[in-house]
Amino acid sequence: MAKILFEDRWFEEVASEATYESAFENIVKAHSSVLWPQFHTIPFKTTIYTEEGAAKADLALIELKYREWWVVEIEMAHHNFQGHVFRQVRILSHADYGQKEAAILCRANPALDDQKVSVMMKGKQPRVLVVVNKACPQWVQPLSRFDSHVAIFEIFRSERNEYIFRVNGDHPMGPTEVISACRYDPLLPRFLVVESPAALGIPTGQKISILFNNSVTEWERIDVSDKVWLLTRSPNPLSPDSEYEILRQEDGQMLFRQKQT
Repeated sequence: MAKILFEDRWFEEVASEATYESAFENIVKAHSSVLWPQFHTIPFKTTIYTEEGAAKADLALIELKYREWWVVEIEMAHHNFQGHVFRQVRILSHADYGQKEAAILCRANPALDDQKVSVMMKGKQPRVLVVVNKACPQWVQPLSRFDSHVAIFEIFRSERNEYIFRVNGDHPMGPTEVISACRYDPLLPRFLVVESPAALGIPTGQKISILFNNSVTEWERIDVSDKVWLLTRSPNPLSPDSEYEILRQEDGQMLFRQKQT
């Protein structure tokens, strides 16, 4: 099993079968403001009915400006996938959510704006986020059929009964702003040409961290007479044959996204 070395102490991975689902759910809730800082977290243990049957989620995430929301299913890695997880996500993703659910959410969290939640329900229906306590790569492709994300929240414990957590997978980020398209310079293959440099918000020579595939990449802005480049001193994670967009999240963090052709 995996383990983490932190401040000269080993933290051993807690087995999925050794954790009660209710305890795992409480840990996720306790850290929700750190996991999803751009969202309100609301208990949402409401039974949802469709023609396929009934299902009950655990949480809802509502973006702070009410532009999107998610239904959250907290699962254990050892649960039966086809008979339980897949079925739950299918039902939750196919359900119709309306004013009844808006009222339930607002009662559960008085900090929500009732009118904005009500209007939000008239827009795009929520996506489903599955939070699991161990990596389950075999879940990702089947659940992608429902436009759902799988987020990983692993628990590690030391001999002193201290806890540390490892987060991975796909977590909701909230709406993002497209800053600029970018592409590799055909004459300088390690140099990324920024098409809208004024939106970067950093001066020439400054270094910047940009996320790509949930990992941090480091770049430096370089200006010449007629171009602005980004140059990485580390191994380059981007494909020279693709074009990318630079996005900015609500918290200011930038990330690369491959442009769709």
